[in-house]
Amino acid sequence: MKHNSMHQLHKEHNKRVAEFHKKHAAQVANGQNGNGWLAKLETSFFNKVLVPLKIVK
Repeated sequence: MKHNSMHQLHKEHNKRVAEFHKKHAAQVANGQNGNGWLAKLETSFFNKVLVPLKIVK
């Protein structure tokens, strides 16, 4: 069984996922990811944990 076509589909999927994560990270950084409990939790985690880690690096 040839896996070339599946490999290509998987590479395209990974590109789409990477683009989504970049866009979503920008939304979270701007506070535009929603008003729900999970969105607020995600924003607070981003601001309290991830931003200071980026500053240290």
